[in-house]
Amino acid sequence: MQWDSYQIRTYNGVKFGMKSATFPPYAELPKRVGQILEMAIGGANVPTSALEAQRWVLRNSVEVTLDPWTYQAYIAASLGEFTVAKHGYVVTNSGWFSERSAAYLASGRPVITQETGFSRWLESGTGVVAFADPDQACAAIEEVERNHSRHCLAAREIAATVFDSNRILERLVEFAMRPGSRRKLSD
Repeated sequence: MQWDSYQIRTYNGVKFGMKSATFPPYAELPKRVGQILEMAIGGANVPTSALEAQRWVLRNSVEVTLDPWTYQAYIAASLGEFTVAKHGYVVTNSGWFSERSAAYLASGRPVITQETGFSRWLESGTGVVAFADPDQACAAIEEVERNHSRHCLAAREIAATVFDSNRILERLVEFAMRPGSRRKLSD
């Protein structure tokens, strides 16, 4: 997770920030759920001491993503993913869903992620569990812990049916090749 990549931007009176703007309400989750929650995190302004005081176990995000095999091993060793979305994705209700979350699903690991509107196109509840506030996040963590095997099976099924490259790339190429779907470079 990248804490800060750019400064908060404001457009038409709406602020668009990074995960640092979204995360604070969730800082106490490890204490609330009584679980060890690990966060691979990077950025110059990470409040390391404050997060550790809330019982987050912190890992350097570069160390767990050195190469594809290290990254794959890190995901495979995880029980699942918990993540908040970038503030900008949340406030716009953009439907964004992380490629990292798709990697967790492909590894048969459940994903607990902040709602960004993705539930309009991806069913949430088993395998992928959306939350909108800290209470829902706690409930999601507890549900996945209680029924971990069921959520793992559902996660892998979602990866195979929704994110399989054979299905996605074919549709993408068909869309891109459809007349009128591309603009001229001069437009």
